[in-house]
Amino acid sequence: MEIFMETCMGTCMRSLFRKFLWSMVAFVTILLLSGGSVQAREMPYFWKGIRPLGMGGAFTAIADDYNALCYNPAGLDKVQHWSFSLLNPMIETGENSQNLYKDIKDTEFDNTSEVNKLLRKHLGENQHVRASVFPYFVKQHFGFGVLGQATINAEVNNPQYPEADISAVGDVAGVFGLGFGFLDNHALRVGGSAKYIQRQRLQQTYTAIQIADENFDETIKDDAVDGTGLGFDLGAMYTFPVTLKPTAALVIQNVGGTKLGDAGEIPQQVNLGAGLHFDYGFMSINAGLDAMDITKNVNKDEKDFFRRLHMGAESWMGKRLALRLGVYQGYFSAGATLNLWILKLDYANYAEEVGAYAGQAVDRRNVVQISLGW
Repeated sequence: MEIFMETCMGTCMRSLFRKFLWSMVAFVTILLLSGGSVQAREMPYFWKGIRPLGMGGAFTAIADDYNALCYNPAGLDKVQHWSFSLLNPMIETGENSQNLYKDIKDTEFDNTSEVNKLLRKHLGENQHVRASVFPYFVKQHFGFGVLGQATINAEVNNPQYPEADISAVGDVAGVFGLGFGFLDNHALRVGGSAKYIQRQRLQQTYTAIQIADENFDETIKDDAVDGTGLGFDLGAMYTFPVTLKPTAALVIQNVGGTKLGDAGEIPQQVNLGAGLHFDYGFMSINAGLDAMDITKNVNKDEKDFFRRLHMGAESWMGKRLALRLGVYQGYFSAGATLNLWILKLDYANYAEEVGAYAGQAVDRRNVVQISLGW
């Protein structure tokens, strides 16, 4: 896998990319400290694609593009045409963070009193930003990509002496997957993927005095820990040879847990999925239903089933326009794709439950992506 990373990026390129990514983590961390949270209980995911998010995250049995590398590698056998993307930046922000940004512009961050005022104004709000790039190449049976991603969640607590609890993760990863079909018309599909991850992680609480310090960016870097690890996903799909092509799917993500040294661990997660597919002239429809973490290995005390339930559908009009609707953890989601040959525009809106149960503390988010490729 190390050879694979060297081939994809080169030693120098990988080093520069990692430094750039952590600089992005540090920058967004400073931006959000006025406002990932060690208190919130968001379900951990290695990667969330914008297309699956638009249809409620129900993608285990639908996977048929580069997202299969991280959702269900068996779906690589469903890829009909090769594709690649050289540049596909994606940005995701919570609605609270959009409001926070407006207040940040009017705050003097070298003034402790000003920082305190800002923290109190956004007390108890979950702040979220995620930024990523995921260059990839996929064709039937095979795919690989290089992911650079920074995710930051923050929350202000302690009304009398406001403190910002922050959780920030920066990943650089090489992902490689294979998927093959068996039986008549590839009714049974199986696949596997491997990912080599270099992670930097920050989990700290900071006061207004620390945030206002002129060396705060260096403090963030000193508090961060890092680690590397190799993880594996295994997936399977079975499509019944009847109308609507009903499909049942199973995926084991991060088999045995992906250990990342001082940067922690990505726990094993077992997901079940069901899907339908319908073609009518130039229009095609996919519908899916997923039950996530059915073994409750990620959050062992989690009792709310709706936090693990995802459902949704998408409709493609030819190959140029797609519309999506779904239910993500009990909350409405929507999305769209406009495919303009080498330029593709994507949008999704969904809500993440950051409380202990569905309905307690919702964080609605907007996601946009611009992709250049074929």
